[in-house]
Amino acid sequence: MIFEILGKDNVQEYIDYLKIAMSEEPELMTADTVDEEGIKNRIRDPFFNKTTSILAKIGGKVVGRIEYHFYGCIQNGYKMAYVDWVYVLNAYRHQGIAQMLFSEFEADCVMNDINQYYLIRAENRNADRFYGHFADVELSESPILRKHLKQ
Repeated sequence: MIFEILGKDNVQEYIDYLKIAMSEEPELMTADTVDEEGIKNRIRDPFFNKTTSILAKIGGKVVGRIEYHFYGCIQNGYKMAYVDWVYVLNAYRHQGIAQMLFSEFEADCVMNDINQYYLIRAENRNADRFYGHFADVELSESPILRKHLKQ
């Protein structure tokens, strides 16, 4: 297994992975289709360069990824990370890939002096089982305010 940061050189492998993920579990995806041109454009867009995706690859094929970004509070200097997405293809689950992706992510957090990370957990049996094995974490039911500014 190797880990790579998503970029212009491996974007097609990432797109191929998304197509598989979308065909297997469309109900878990955040989009209805794979927008290949949009993804390729976002890879070059400076705004999206603030988001990191670590790809897990086996035999040259992307089988999982974790996506996150860092941000901080000017007032107190607290540095945080938000995990946008973690997903492993069905055929590769229960092999420790998601845990390894989190380890790679946490190493990046340590390198960047991040104080804390968080994510909004999926609410399903597999997610509960996965996150229930994390050490030294707090699982909470946090109220969230969300306002869509653009559809």
